[in-house]
Amino acid sequence: MSVSYTLKESFAGFRRNRSASLITVFTVSISLLLLGVFVIITMNFTTFVEQIRSRVDLEVFLETEMSESQQEGMTRILSNIPGVEEVTFVSKEDAAKIFKRDFGESFDDILDDNPLPQSYRLSIQEGYNNADSVQLIAARVEKLQLVESVHYRKQLLQLIDRRARAFSYAAVFIGLILALSAIILVANTIRLTIYAKRHIIRTMKLVGATPMLIRLPFLIEGAFHGLVGGIIASLLIDIVFTFFIQPLSEDLLVNIGVSFGYYIGLIIAGAVLGFIGSVISIGRFLKEALVQHA
Repeated sequence: MSVSYTLKESFAGFRRNRSASLITVFTVSISLLLLGVFVIITMNFTTFVEQIRSRVDLEVFLETEMSESQQEGMTRILSNIPGVEEVTFVSKEDAAKIFKRDFGESFDDILDDNPLPQSYRLSIQEGYNNADSVQLIAARVEKLQLVESVHYRKQLLQLIDRRARAFSYAAVFIGLILALSAIILVANTIRLTIYAKRHIIRTMKLVGATPMLIRLPFLIEGAFHGLVGGIIASLLIDIVFTFFIQPLSEDLLVNIGVSFGYYIGLIIAGAVLGFIGSVISIGRFLKEALVQHA
């Protein structure tokens, strides 16, 4: 099999059947545009959820004041608990400053003594900052000596987990539907290109061309169509993101980002999509074309 012939035929098909090729590229572009926007929404929703999770800390209140050696020992114990990323000791004085900062009042103006207890603030590692894991960490901390109570935003974490789980299921379902629809659209569109070459295919079959020699140019051509469609979709998404979404996200103080690797992945997805569409079309249509025109 001649590599040069295969490549020549692949790209020659793009020139000979411009209408079908343009329809194929347009179909891939629209399909990838929908998929690409959906992926951006999914990625940034996940990032947004993780940002909220990272702000949920455990507040560990102590029964009595501890000595410096007891503080160091408690810090080591808390740091060794799986899922705890950072341990911060909050003295009575620090707690009073935080109270004054948050509420604008000082205990010195009202009481003779500071009633706030010593405490620890525990930040949770990524991967552990879900409702079930944090609950296990809180239960373990509550069993420690000198610990009076542990507080965290339990209802918020449970709500985030429920919403994130529902969104994940919906994202998988919608993503599969969009991907399947894109493959079907591309496969049906590429059939036009194959149909336009039905006489050439029949001639190649009659002169003894192998099935692979007949199929390979269409596979490469389909991948090329998908590659071009992926580039166009990437450009459209970049234009929309740069001039519309990004300024809006800055106004709303929402962090929405798209990496360069995302565009590379979208272009590769276009090539794969075109290749799969070609495989489906060739496997189904070549037999029909050869039988009808035998």
